[in-house]
Amino acid sequence: MSTDRRRLPMTWASTTVIVLTILAATATVLIGRQLNRLEAERDASTAAADILAAVAEDVRTTADSATAEASAGVRASEVGAAFPEGVADSSAVRARDSAQPVLDDSGEGVVVVASYDTAVTPATVQERRDHVVAYAVVPLDLAGTLLTMKPSEGGIAVAGPDRQVMSVPDHRPSDAAFQTVDLGSGTTSGWTLTVWTTPPQTPAVAWLIALGLGLTGTAAAGWMALRRERDRRSRDDLLRLQEASATVAELATVAQHSLDLAEVLPAVSAELGAALGLRGLSVGVPSADGERLLFVWGERPDNVPADHHPRDEVGAGDTIALVLSRGGRLAARLLVVAGRRLTGPDLRTLFAAGDVLTSALANAEMYSQQSELLKRMRSVDELKTVFLATASHELRTPVVAITGYAQVLTMRLDELTPEQTRMYVERVDANAQRLGALVEDLLDFSKLERGTDVEDHAPLDLGEVVSRILEEQPDLAPDHLVSHSTVRGLGVIGSRLAVDRVVSNLVGNAAKYSPAGSAIRVRVQAAHGRAELIVDDEGSGVPHDEREQIFSRFFRGHGDVVVRTSGAGLGLAIVSEFAASMGGQVSVADADGGGARFVVSYPLAASRAEPSRGATDADT
Repeated sequence: MSTDRRRLPMTWASTTVIVLTILAATATVLIGRQLNRLEAERDASTAAADILAAVAEDVRTTADSATAEASAGVRASEVGAAFPEGVADSSAVRARDSAQPVLDDSGEGVVVVASYDTAVTPATVQERRDHVVAYAVVPLDLAGTLLTMKPSEGGIAVAGPDRQVMSVPDHRPSDAAFQTVDLGSGTTSGWTLTVWTTPPQTPAVAWLIALGLGLTGTAAAGWMALRRERDRRSRDDLLRLQEASATVAELATVAQHSLDLAEVLPAVSAELGAALGLRGLSVGVPSADGERLLFVWGERPDNVPADHHPRDEVGAGDTIALVLSRGGRLAARLLVVAGRRLTGPDLRTLFAAGDVLTSALANAEMYSQQSELLKRMRSVDELKTVFLATASHELRTPVVAITGYAQVLTMRLDELTPEQTRMYVERVDANAQRLGALVEDLLDFSKLERGTDVEDHAPLDLGEVVSRILEEQPDLAPDHLVSHSTVRGLGVIGSRLAVDRVVSNLVGNAAKYSPAGSAIRVRVQAAHGRAELIVDDEGSGVPHDEREQIFSRFFRGHGDVVVRTSGAGLGLAIVSEFAASMGGQVSVADADGGGARFVVSYPLAASRAEPSRGATDADT
């Protein structure tokens, strides 16, 4: 404890010396600079007051000259004079309507005065507009005044309402002291005069004093820091040896408190950071894209190669990477940023902590897998319960309808007219087709559930297969206009039946959820190095919060359109499964003209040639 008490005043003393030195040097320079600036501002203010009267007199003289010229140029035969060139129309209008001189900021400034064809100035604005015949335009001559009265170490600028008309000199230094004043009201309304002076450089004596203070303070702080560092290293090496075993034991205890990484990683990071004085660390786990960042604490480390063996030393601010493996399998990668110099004992502690973290990651992964499996089992059980209820209802409805219409035909066949008989037969047929489609979905689902292929996979021309399916089945959506546009030569590996089930389910789904008579557009195209099958409809689309679930088995949405339609929630799940059997991916977005857009993206067959430019278009 006595050693710590001797060390603390030295630490604060060196810090205090440096801070006081910096403050004193900075204050010396700032005071000298501020005094120079105050003097420059005072000079600018004095110069502005002197120049203002001279510039105002020049403006008044020019206005009188323009008024006299306008009075001498009255011509009674000329009515409705055009605006003078080079002068803003708004200035000419104000001069005409007010019958007063108007100061315009065109060029280097001009005074505009209107002339009328009457001996007496018209009394009203309309009379002035009717009797104006000419305009007198007299340029301001401020250059002589500005050059004469310009401060020796500064400049003057005159600006109108819209732009600067003159500046002597043209360049304004950014560090100058500025003084801006209004020229007044009336003719000069909106005009300003700006005077600036450049402050002299900071006095050399201020820099010399600041330099002397800095050198003195630095020397004193350096001597105190050297003494402190020598004592600190000897004490720290001993303390780290004692703390290494305690740190590893504490980390193991923390890691065993929970199987949830959201709790384990922050706790382990805080403990390890405090023990080794780390600035930050990150944990990355292997993923399909290389590595996925799992956790970051403090400063994010740089991506550096892994250290498989302990180093002798790591400097403050350096990054070190450790590979965390278990059973010969890469579990994660730990990167840490040293906040101080890490010696051999520190690095051995870090590698031991890596072993503890590896065990924690393995236990958490196993726990997560078991939890996810249990969650999926519960979800599947709930979905199957919903499916049984939905499927029984969907199967019962067409069966009841078929039975009812068949009984009517059996019992009242002699009484029915041919039109009534046809109506009942058509209803029996429609419900039988509905029942058949549901049974087909159930059979497809059963095959996919068992993991059996419905056909051997072979090379297919996706555009050609889709065109044939739509041409051979014109009744996929009898109440809609189905058009297709396909690019030929897009080779994929799969089965025709799988493509058939994808196309028929997507077109049927589009017909079910879009108004009768609307268009359904089917396209096959190449995009992003893959073959895409696209189906657009003109329905209400798919809500954003349901887009990740609609391809799940037994899922049905909650909108009014969904409630008004029947189904077991298998159609889009079957699309997803059949697409996946060919390596494809299904997604949903908004169609260009509204409605939903379903996109099935297939990988191109490596052995097929590049797709041709030809395409076919057809309407059904």
